Amino acid sequence: MTAFGLDVESETALPFFEGAGEGASAVGTGRPLRVSYGEQPPSWPEDAHLISDERDLDGGVIFQIEAADAGYRIHGPAYGSSVLAADGSAVQGSPGEEGFEGWQRLLVAQVLPFAAVLQGLEVLHAGAVVVEGGAVALSGPSGSGKTSLALALQRRGAELLADDVVAVERAGEELLAHPGAPIAGIDLAEAERLGQQGKGEHGGMLAVNARERVARAALASGPAPLRALFLLDRRREAQGEPSFEPEADPRQLLASTFNLLLASPERLAGLLDICARLAAGRVERVRFGPDTDPDELGAAIWARLSE
Repeated sequence: MTAFGLDVESETALPFFEGAGEGASAVGTGRPLRVSYGEQPPSWPEDAHLISDERDLDGGVIFQIEAADAGYRIHGPAYGSSVLAADGSAVQGSPGEEGFEGWQRLLVAQVLPFAAVLQGLEVLHAGAVVVEGGAVALSGPSGSGKTSLALALQRRGAELLADDVVAVERAGEELLAHPGAPIAGIDLAEAERLGQQGKGEHGGMLAVNARERVARAALASGPAPLRALFLLDRRREAQGEPSFEPEADPRQLLASTFNLLLASPERLAGLLDICARLAAGRVERVRFGPDTDPDELGAAIWARLSE
């Protein structure tokens, strides 16, 4: 199967990836990633050093990333542990408090995007859809409504390309956006709203936790050229309909990238090239209020794309 621009081979069936890369136009990328999973944590050197420490508001660990000569370990109490080879070609995993489902969630959200960067792709913290053959990325901080908006656009006829993270690469003079995993992590409040409106689960529920419902999602069958990037800017004081303006601050493009932990000169040069190509295209900030409905925001973006 293919996901995040990688050819994923797993010794264990991965329900979160069922259907990934099965479309008629999906072809191998030549970037392999071997996945193995077991009940015992993979071996890891004691002299590894901490490079990322994500915590909740109460100070509890969400996940941490450690680095050593052997590669990287991405782990958290709920999600278990994944050891990623230094070249991004293999990952070994074991469960945490949320078992196999929790481990798969971290695999999708952090491990595979990290592997994509190690294998030369760039990764944006963005959902993405395909409209008339071109990819449209939707970037914003966690909780800004990327997934809800992507699903709203899908209901209008777009194809879902990626839920929360999109891998891109330079292809000639274009940027090519790759499909992610065929799932959508839907916030519990949004899932309840969709249920009340009779829209139900997106495509069959795979997992539920205290934060979200993970549902199966049908993705575009292959990569698409990246045509636009919308930066979601939810503001408490915003009134009326969503407003659009070109984004002139290049720092916002760097802020939209997913992984700034890897800072070799070669990686930074490639990152700046990707951002420059994004800036040369359509990049717009979308301001909207806290009560703006995802379908309302989706309608505004759909109309904007047709202009």
